[in-house]
Amino acid sequence: MTKVKGIKKLNSSMTKVFKPFGIKKVWCGKEYEYNRVHKTIQFKLTEDTLEDVWFKEFISDFFKYNVEIPFMISMLHEVGHYKTDNDIDDEIYLKGIATKERIEEEMQLATDYDECKKLEFEYFGIPEEFLATQWAVQYAKTHPKKVKQMWNKCYKALYRFYKINGIFEENA
Repeated sequence: MTKVKGIKKLNSSMTKVFKPFGIKKVWCGKEYEYNRVHKTIQFKLTEDTLEDVWFKEFISDFFKYNVEIPFMISMLHEVGHYKTDNDIDDEIYLKGIATKERIEEEMQLATDYDECKKLEFEYFGIPEEFLATQWAVQYAKTHPKKVKQMWNKCYKALYRFYKINGIFEENA
């Protein structure tokens, strides 16, 4: 098994970028996720899943915003969970969890593209998810230079990580 190099530095670099928002720690994992108890964000290294494509489409449809940097809108969405956490009361939050569980179960049984997309859009419309996305889009619209600066820092950290792990081989 090949050992992954530089993950601590990558996580540290990402944490520095998002700490000004109040996020305690950012770390690389399997998906984008905000931990409401620990105020941490998990991010992923890939961006081409159907969920990612549908998220950009949802943002375009509902917020009339063209996502230029998918990584950043996803990260800002997770920050948006932190920023809007107090806007969701516990009853709505618990209903959202139940809806997410139902959607996940139905997604396992879904058999076609349209059915999966409909379920994913339903997920994006859950109040806490919608508010987090709304916050992210508003921030991106009102702070485009800041988002670009943040992306430059993230990109530098990601590029360094990919390079030391041989992901950008010259002859690949």
